[in-house]
Order: sequence, then C-alpha cells, then structure tokens
Amino acid sequence: MTNFIVSYDLNGARPSHKEVDQLLEQLGATRGRVLETVWYVGFWGTEQQLFDAIRSKLGREDRLIVVRASEAQWENPLLSDDSLATAWRKHR
Repeated sequence: MTNFIVSYDLNGARPSHKEVDQLLEQLGATRGRVLETVWYVGFWGTEQQLFDAIRSKLGREDRLIVVRASEAQWENPLLSDDSLATAWRKHR
C-alpha cells in the first residue's frame, strides 16, 4: 500500500463529499481528512489508478489532484496525530 495525498473541489450538484468518501471505502483505501479539503489515502494501486477511480465520479467542473507521498511532516491535522502517524508508517 502506498501513501497518497488527495484534494478535490466539488463544484457541481453531484457527487457529494459523502459519495466520494464512500468510493474510497469501496476501493479499500485507508483514508482520513487531514485538512478541510485534503485527504490522506493509503491505497494498493498506483496514483493513476486512484486518480482515475476518483475522477470517474466527478463532474467536468470539479477539480482533483492525487500525489504519491513518501515523506511528510504535519502540525495539528484533523486526524489525530497518532492515527495519521500509524497509517503513514504502515503504508510507506
């Protein structure tokens, strides 16, 4: 499993944030919101596979970035420091 940072802006009526989170759950991804519009995602596939899966749910007016991440530092994320650190170490 690899660590990814995912951020998306939903600008249309669909999908909802809940629908995108459910998609990540269906993909088997470990995930958690670290900032208001930024998610940590641990995923078994490549960044292209993750990007394509999320993009398939988005509208043309939505925005998306998927970044494979090997190193990170953080301060006061929405996830507890322990849960983020545990997931990060598990998937790098």
